[in-house]
Amino acid sequence: MTDQDSLTRVPDQLTKVAYPFEFRMEPSGLYCARLKLRLAPDEFDIVDAWYSDQSASGDGEQVLFFISSLPGVMGTLVLATRDIYSENMTFEMAVKLRTHPYGEWICS
Repeated sequence: MTDQDSLTRVPDQLTKVAYPFEFRMEPSGLYCARLKLRLAPDEFDIVDAWYSDQSASGDGEQVLFFISSLPGVMGTLVLATRDIYSENMTFEMAVKLRTHPYGEWICS
């Protein structure tokens, strides 16, 4: 039986097993400190995105992006919804973060 608690654990399990690396957003791409790897928007895809209105850090609403890169690195990017459209972000990054893998807009 699936309950709300088990649904909230799904992203945690995915990040530990299939998407072990953490990315942070930069104005023109993503950066993984653990690998010292920078990715331009055309070097990664967003496999899935999960929205949460509960944040452990107190930032409020967040989006968890599952990232797959051309070099084969799988990881996550967590952004507060207010940071998805940062003023210092390039147009290419804004488009990449706004589009769901199936072509639907995830944010308006």
